[in-house]
Amino acid sequence: MSRWLTSVILAWCCAMSAWCQGEVHWLEHEHDFGTFNEKDGKVSCTMRMVNTGDSAMIIVRVQSTCGCTATEYTTTTINPGDTATVTLTYNPANRPGQFSKDVFVYTTGSPRRSQLTITGKVIGAPVTIDQQYPVRSGGLRLEVENVPLGEMYRGATRNAYINAYNASLDTLVVTTDGNLPHVQLTASPVTVPPGEASAIVVHYDTRQAPLWGFNEDTLIVMSEPVHDSSSAIAGIARVYVMAQVMEDMSKLTPEQRSKAPELVLDTDKVIFESMQPGSIAQGTITLANKGKATLNVRRLWCPDKAVTIGNAPTRIKKGKRAVATISVDPAMVEGGVLNTTLTIITDDPRNPRSSIRLVGMVAKK
Repeated sequence: MSRWLTSVILAWCCAMSAWCQGEVHWLEHEHDFGTFNEKDGKVSCTMRMVNTGDSAMIIVRVQSTCGCTATEYTTTTINPGDTATVTLTYNPANRPGQFSKDVFVYTTGSPRRSQLTITGKVIGAPVTIDQQYPVRSGGLRLEVENVPLGEMYRGATRNAYINAYNASLDTLVVTTDGNLPHVQLTASPVTVPPGEASAIVVHYDTRQAPLWGFNEDTLIVMSEPVHDSSSAIAGIARVYVMAQVMEDMSKLTPEQRSKAPELVLDTDKVIFESMQPGSIAQGTITLANKGKATLNVRRLWCPDKAVTIGNAPTRIKKGKRAVATISVDPAMVEGGVLNTTLTIITDDPRNPRSSIRLVGMVAKK
């Protein structure tokens, strides 16, 4: 009998505990600050919550999803019928553009967790815009102009993004030019209201890339205000996209590797001594194939404009060799000192990319 009575009392206590609890009712759970200037500083709002339940409760904690949003809240007991508040303060410093931030409020009532949201649009200060978006395309500002995609295997695709911001007082239409089969720029969105952020999407397809190894392409981002009478100006910006296109050798079997070509170079440095102004200096390198299959020479490339490569082989049969000519124009050697690298790209799986140093001095007149 006593066990039965104890069970009934425990069940009744649990039921009463579940029934007698605080109930969270928010009078506001969203706030839009609208458009405001970064230079005006922090903005705040207060949201109210009423305990509509039958028991007291407390706010345990308030958690922001971003360090840009500070919180203050009622820390005392909230009795039935009482009102509590949560104050949210947004710091716009160095954060131009639209924002939407969530804050989670945890209580001992029901529900245990509530979500509050603040939104708005920050008109960036000139100093902030210059720091974060230094590249100008009329009223549109870009975060960077160089997009290095790094090394990519032939056949792969990759997307990259350039953050942009409309720093003008008019809506801008953003377009691109110079798109190529292997690299395209796309504005997202095409129409950008004043004070709002957007992005330039860079899509790269190595299957269409014209060169093995280093590729660099120049494309254009253009912006134009919607209204002819606007104070905003149209403009263009150049974007430089770079990628290293290489061959994927990782899936070759041990047997395939044993039967592959093998590049052997006769030197790792070519020295051009006392280059005479007005006379082209020349040197040579020998490429030999010590492997068991024909060696495909993808590219011989040097970034220095003073250097040109002649007689570059494209295929070298097993056991054979080929000689390539290196020419240097002293008039184009910056500072009179040559110090650069010749890159050789082949289908040798052991060493698909080899380098030779090119050094020399231009004789004084």
